Amino acid sequence: MQYEISGFWRRLGAFLIDSIILGVFGFILGLFFAPYFVVLGGWGRAVGFLIAITYFAILNSNIGGGQTIGKRILKIQVLDKAGELLNLPKSATRYSIIGIPYFLNGATISESFFYPIGFYLLSLLVFGFGLSIVYLFVFNRNTRQSLHDIITGTYVIIKGSKTTEPRKAIWSVHYVICGILMVLALLAPIFIGQLSKNDFFSQLINTRNQIQDIPEVVSATIHDGHSTFSSIDGESKTTTYITSQVLLKNCNVEDEKLASKIANIILQVHKEANQKNFIQVTISYGYDIGIYSSWRSNSYSFSPEEWLAKKN
Repeated sequence: MQYEISGFWRRLGAFLIDSIILGVFGFILGLFFAPYFVVLGGWGRAVGFLIAITYFAILNSNIGGGQTIGKRILKIQVLDKAGELLNLPKSATRYSIIGIPYFLNGATISESFFYPIGFYLLSLLVFGFGLSIVYLFVFNRNTRQSLHDIITGTYVIIKGSKTTEPRKAIWSVHYVICGILMVLALLAPIFIGQLSKNDFFSQLINTRNQIQDIPEVVSATIHDGHSTFSSIDGESKTTTYITSQVLLKNCNVEDEKLASKIANIILQVHKEANQKNFIQVTISYGYDIGIYSSWRSNSYSFSPEEWLAKKN
């Protein structure tokens, strides 16, 4: 006699309920500790990870009966291959496999922290593990195990259910696809490293670095792009632009002089900036702890000529 494996929608529903609960908790924390979270910058997501792993590891273990609040509502449960509840270390390991890639993704941490070997590990965790987790969660219909379940030998079952049907094996093709995703993730830093030597990308990287040297700036991103619009008469018009998203150390998002300073760095460093139709600078203040984020932003968008006029 075996338990019936939980389907996709129950697991997704339970995860959404748990995410809302953690989000509310993160919101409450932000009311009291927002300035500290801002100072942490990209490391703020480590706070969210510690909260999330405490929640999931304890409740999915034998301490919590193998059920988070979301799982309890939807009557599903985490068990091992023998049908037993997980001990706390195994439950923590299970969550870490899915939690670490999520909380690393989008964390604005200095590149020097990962250079050089760390880039490969980061890519493997965020892209290799992350994409494999999503792929298996959606397409592994036989056992409904995602990567964290396969590694720890766990199943999410419908609590109290029984079935006489034999447990199906995981389709071997799934392992092949996940292997390919892992290899591609390890090769990605090499490809990105080659791209960074290209003049187009090296200009963007140099411009971003100079923006990040401004004392008020925590981190910055920059994008060189274009948009093409077609009119009713069939004619098309292309608009070119450079946009920069800048995170500040203080809540001074209304500082147009700072936006002008950033725009003029772009005009001075980027060779083709003067040829663009407009340059947009978005300055933001806030935090992201993974389970909750809060931002205040203001965007300034002018042509290169208008930005130069503001400087003068």
